[in-house]
Amino acid sequence: MPRQTAISPSTSASTIPTTFSAGVRQEEMIFVGGQAALGPDGQVLHPGRLAAQCEAAADGVERVLGNLGADLADVVKLVCFYVTHGEVDEAALVAQLRRRFAANPAPALTIVPLPALSHPELLIELECIAMRRPDGGHFERHAGNPAGHWPWPFNHGLRCGEMLFLGGQKPLDAEGGLRAEGDIVEQARINIDNIARVARSLGADLDDICRFNTFYVGIGTSEDWAKAAEVRGNAFERPGVCGTGVPVPALYPAGLGILQEATGKLGTDGARLPRRPSLPEGHWDWPIPVKAQQGVRIGRMVMIGGQISADEASRALDPGDLAAQTARCMDYIEAVVRDLGGSMRDIVKVNAFYASDGSDSARYQRVLKVISERFSAPGPVFTGIPLRVLGLTGLEIEVEAYALLEDRSDTQESDL
Repeated sequence: MPRQTAISPSTSASTIPTTFSAGVRQEEMIFVGGQAALGPDGQVLHPGRLAAQCEAAADGVERVLGNLGADLADVVKLVCFYVTHGEVDEAALVAQLRRRFAANPAPALTIVPLPALSHPELLIELECIAMRRPDGGHFERHAGNPAGHWPWPFNHGLRCGEMLFLGGQKPLDAEGGLRAEGDIVEQARINIDNIARVARSLGADLDDICRFNTFYVGIGTSEDWAKAAEVRGNAFERPGVCGTGVPVPALYPAGLGILQEATGKLGTDGARLPRRPSLPEGHWDWPIPVKAQQGVRIGRMVMIGGQISADEASRALDPGDLAAQTARCMDYIEAVVRDLGGSMRDIVKVNAFYASDGSDSARYQRVLKVISERFSAPGPVFTGIPLRVLGLTGLEIEVEAYALLEDRSDTQESDL
């Protein structure tokens, strides 16, 4: 099956032409970029109404999937970014999402509260990964919900084909009560244990995890990052995982200091799959020793961790220059994908976390322009998320990616 793409006029709040696609499908894997309540001309729909914007964003996901031969029942991993200043009823939001993404077993879910999104009136943005057999059939899905995990309308983990998806793990007890409040290191240890337990419930273990993303409460200093990394960076043996660390002002529920999600691969026969790590020479490195990689390849899939504009000592390069830092992040992404046998043509998904309070759309357009210029249309899917601060002092942006290495046959494109 050649690569297919879906193009949507309301993929983002962009006011400039880009090479990005709303959705990309290659064989069984389907990636949908950030969908929001935006009309064909980029205008925000339902301003001030979170529930209505949630429905509109889900409608966007459904349209993109439909144009790629899939539907909402094929979603295996869902990420929800939403705006709150303490007024949102998160339980109601999760229940609403569950009604729309109603497959059984349910997908894995991560929800991330933020002070703002890429447009001042946007309240929610959804992105997802879906899987559909090339012959059009649905995959068998296996849920991972260990005994003693807190109640949750979605599955804590989902296994589909070779893929493992673990939703946002929190240091909660069996009744949903917060554990180790105020101790982010202990909360990280609990999360690692939770991830290991969910992986075991799917027939896997920590060594089958390839990507490990962390959202943590912090103010954007290297000291914050080191606290959050103290446990997560050394939980895995080499060849380890890649990942992204994202500081946020608060998490749900109140008092939560760290939220962690994971993606992995395991043979359908239960056998561990060989992986190839990437740590290219001359790349930036972490401020403390960690057992992590810049990228990991398993089969034809390449997962690239968050890339930053920094040197080998983790000192920010081009401080204050968003465009220059974005270009350097893309240079690093290209170095990783080439090191693992691919090229920029193989990139199917890009996420960018950039420094902004959400009120300055010019910064969002700058990020879009620099990243988009690295691809030919139809390019990968894209999600751009503003953050008040980035993980290390002096950073303006962090960019992560997925690639699927393919044969060089022609691509197919569909318009929404």
